[in-house]
Amino acid sequence: MMKKLLCLLTAAVMIFTFTACGDEKNPEEQTTGQTETTEVITDSVSNDSTAPTETESTTEAETETTQLNEEESSTEEATTDADPAKWTDEQIVEFYKAAAKKTHPHVTSVQTMTMRELVVNDGDGLLGKLVEMITPFLVKALEKNSTEIEGITGGYSNLSVSDTTSINAYKSGKYTVVEMTMKEQTDGIHGDALSGTVGHAITVVGDISVVEKELPQFDIGFEESNITLRYVYPKLKVKINENGMIESGEWSYRVLVNLSNLRVDAKKFPIGATVGKGYGSVDYKIVLN
Repeated sequence: MMKKLLCLLTAAVMIFTFTACGDEKNPEEQTTGQTETTEVITDSVSNDSTAPTETESTTEAETETTQLNEEESSTEEATTDADPAKWTDEQIVEFYKAAAKKTHPHVTSVQTMTMRELVVNDGDGLLGKLVEMITPFLVKALEKNSTEIEGITGGYSNLSVSDTTSINAYKSGKYTVVEMTMKEQTDGIHGDALSGTVGHAITVVGDISVVEKELPQFDIGFEESNITLRYVYPKLKVKINENGMIESGEWSYRVLVNLSNLRVDAKKFPIGATVGKGYGSVDYKIVLN
């Protein structure tokens, strides 16, 4: 019975790793670090003898107004009136970031996870066999773990073209559709949920060692183990309406987990187990609709 409990714990380490993503209720608020600056333009007449004449002030004001109108016209042309298929990658990224920021306070998304594979100790030995036996139950547990998260996922304020491998935008009826494929990302034990090519766009697992706080009755040897998480097939697709808000979207990836030399010991009982080698994969998806 206790060995089975340890087996469940070992598998749960991987499960908790992914469910930790759901704790990021307001991911963008944690990384934004950006400040908004509002320029205020005022017309004033100085009593100083060097103040410009009325004609000069009028000319300067007209010039400044013309420049502002040109800038606004240029921005509107790049992000609203022009054919999105002709936008540059930089314009598409900025358009998406502006839409994400505008939409974030007003929506709730749903995250789902599907386990594709979980193997411990190459399936050999008692521990490996037990994990193989309980995997179907773990799959069902994950599938039921649909969690609501507040806002738009990812550390999108730091998203850049360099995070992507492909970017596309086009019109679909009244919507502008934006599609991006991100570069793959690999993290270790102490990752940052909102950093990296995938973290900027979707949010990743983050610091795995926090799992131990969820299981205070066990000592888990994270620091002595070797754990990597590789995020593959990361992509997003959103529909942005005429008001510049994301009306629907999907963000997804598959995470491949590899671990070795992971020791788990019960604190109140003289029992423990070592995962010599383990690997698994989970499909992760966030949907806004």
